[in-house]
Amino acid sequence: MHRIVLSISICLLMMNGYAQHGVKFMEGNFQEALEIAKQQNKMLFVDVYTSWCGPCRWMSEEVLQTPEAAKYFDKYFVCFKIDAEKGDGMAFAEEYGVRAYPTFLMILPDGTLRHKIVGADTLHIFISRVARGLKEKTSWGYFMKKYSEGTLQKKEIPMAVGVFREAGMKEEVKNLSDSLFGLLSSKEKFASRYWVVYEELKYSDLFAPRFKFFVENRGEIAGKKYEEVSFKIICTMLSDHLINNTTGRITSKENPWNCGDANEMPYMRSLIKMSDLRDKEFFLVWCDLAEACYFGQADQVKEYIRKMTILPEAIEFGRSFVWAFQQYFPDEKEELIKLRELWNLDEDNCRK
Repeated sequence: MHRIVLSISICLLMMNGYAQHGVKFMEGNFQEALEIAKQQNKMLFVDVYTSWCGPCRWMSEEVLQTPEAAKYFDKYFVCFKIDAEKGDGMAFAEEYGVRAYPTFLMILPDGTLRHKIVGADTLHIFISRVARGLKEKTSWGYFMKKYSEGTLQKKEIPMAVGVFREAGMKEEVKNLSDSLFGLLSSKEKFASRYWVVYEELKYSDLFAPRFKFFVENRGEIAGKKYEEVSFKIICTMLSDHLINNTTGRITSKENPWNCGDANEMPYMRSLIKMSDLRDKEFFLVWCDLAEACYFGQADQVKEYIRKMTILPEAIEFGRSFVWAFQQYFPDEKEELIKLRELWNLDEDNCRK
């Protein structure tokens, strides 16, 4: 009986310990943290943050300050935090290629980078991403080595795409997805196990063969399971390019954002017309507006923005339309005010 009571007491003390703190981040510098990780035969988990980063604070103060987080991370890692813009943090960020925040690194005791995650998320999703780094053959380091050597197998690419996406590697995601699509047979292009080549279309080029194929075959590829997601993928891809044209990021005269200097609208219209999108009319009018902005045709800009005012889908992108209007007609204050009111925008929200 005494042993049972003692065991229960110990368990309660352990649970209370986790409840009183989140993940324990050690003090000191990186080399000291790495040495402790080596002594404990654990990986070093590094939270790379900046003082101005809101998602960094949310991860640090909310997500990683739960008993569940403490139990998981204290079991597998020695944990360390470093500000990428202060002291040794600047050199550390440079050495490990940190370009966005928050970035979370899993480092082996010899200093080798095993795994990398960029961005904030809920604890459940975050732990699932961290767990990939615990196994060598699902880690960022494993896939990065094979990607650099050009030895990734076809069956490995879907997982590699996901790991690279979580590491914020847009160019690599695009390249791998394009490569995988080129390796697929006609039948495999419709297989759910290769859905990743379409899921990552937001990183793709408008003229990529896999985007055209997806637009033409969306219903058969996505089925009922991915119907809403598939519509969103296409709409996001189209709207990103249309916003670039509407807000002047792409024009016939200059292109400081390196978005491509060709008029994309004729090709985009052909894609929209062959698609089964519910919002065809809206996107076709937007193509007309974007083309007018591209060529600097003020009268047409006004005409197509006025057409937008009667299309309910326009409210989601009202900021871009108001921005375009005020570039061409800055003195037409009354109409600008009406457009802002229509799309629930204040003046600050309409700046580029």
